[in-house]
Amino acid sequence: MNLSRAPFLLTATFPIAASLVVLSFAGVNRRIWLMHLLLICATCLLIVAGQFLDRRTHGSTPAKIIALLALAGIAAPLLNKSSGPDRWVSLGPLKLYMAPLLLPSFFAACTVSVRKRGKMETIAYTALVGASILLAIQPDASQVLALLAGSAVLFMRYRANLPRPAITLGAMVLVTAGAFTRPDLLEPVPYVESVFALALGGSLLAGLAVIASAFIFIAGLYAYSLRSAAWLAAVAAYYAVLFLCSVAGLTPAPLIGYGAGPLLGFGLMAAVSWWVDPEAPLGSSVITQELS
Repeated sequence: MNLSRAPFLLTATFPIAASLVVLSFAGVNRRIWLMHLLLICATCLLIVAGQFLDRRTHGSTPAKIIALLALAGIAAPLLNKSSGPDRWVSLGPLKLYMAPLLLPSFFAACTVSVRKRGKMETIAYTALVGASILLAIQPDASQVLALLAGSAVLFMRYRANLPRPAITLGAMVLVTAGAFTRPDLLEPVPYVESVFALALGGSLLAGLAVIASAFIFIAGLYAYSLRSAAWLAAVAAYYAVLFLCSVAGLTPAPLIGYGAGPLLGFGLMAAVSWWVDPEAPLGSSVITQELS
């Protein structure tokens, strides 16, 4: 097996392991521990399930379906009748944070349209602006900013022709600026948003290890994007912005902070990536190909 082609999925083990360190310092109750471990298992099951998807069914059709379902899912929290931010959908004991659950897969789906150019490219631009507006209404400024950053990197990696990408990014910048003018009254939770400060407060060595796990994760995604799946650079930019926003207590730290959305979102992205980027397998089958 050529180690340079080892699946990028292994890099996610670093922030997931760091999340266990964060929870230990937070002194959370047994229910949270159990839920977190179950979410990690569910994420692994999603990744494994992706290996059994039909490789012959790929391209624009499933990408359109994924993008449409992602937009619908992002809009779903707006149907809640609450006085606070509308970002979650209740599912039994879980409150699913829809943006981090769906946006990584949304990037993968939009990539198919961006690559095809023409009318399909316009559909992708419209979908990205639409997602930005839906997130701003919630309001969720951090996710809007992360979506903007990921979209900019996506256009650069696929050398999208002006002026449509410029117009799209211009519209998203305006939406992002508007989102940050709306107040967000949610207080950060130490083991959800303020994970780096919590870890550093517990132990300098542990804190540095938790910070390093985030860098390794982002670097792993970007390195894999250079070898094959170029769209992963957009996902790396998306996660990087969320990590930075979490330092300010604005949003959960992906995979390190407690929460169902980011964990399941990563697993879902790894699963559906077979449909939207069949030339760049993202999982254990890479190892199988090298051994065969």
